[in-house]
Amino acid sequence: MKEILKNLKYQAVCRRKRNQMIKTYLNGVYFQFDSDNHVQYCLKCQTAGKRYRAFREELENEVQVDIEAPEDFTSRVMSSLDKKVKTTTNKGTKIILLTLLGLMSLVILVFGLKRSSNELDKE
Repeated sequence: MKEILKNLKYQAVCRRKRNQMIKTYLNGVYFQFDSDNHVQYCLKCQTAGKRYRAFREELENEVQVDIEAPEDFTSRVMSSLDKKVKTTTNKGTKIILLTLLGLMSLVILVFGLKRSSNELDKE
């Protein structure tokens, strides 16, 4: 039983250290392996730390790469936006008109019922 508890505690420490490592790498700071007693002796944490470091370095290299957009990029984007705006506007306008038509029909129906009930009361 003591061995199981010891393993659970060790796994919890490992998770905590790896979470700490990934947070430091994502913030642009490298984790100090030498100053951490657990990481010096834990192969899983050392492997994870090396992977996090490699990922961070690769990410930094990719971000610094200049990318050239095609010459017709702006015109293609603008034309696709024009098509989407026109389609959206037409659908939106139809929905608004149908809603207004439905509301007007309800108003006419309600006033028609009131008027017919008033006429019946007079007779």
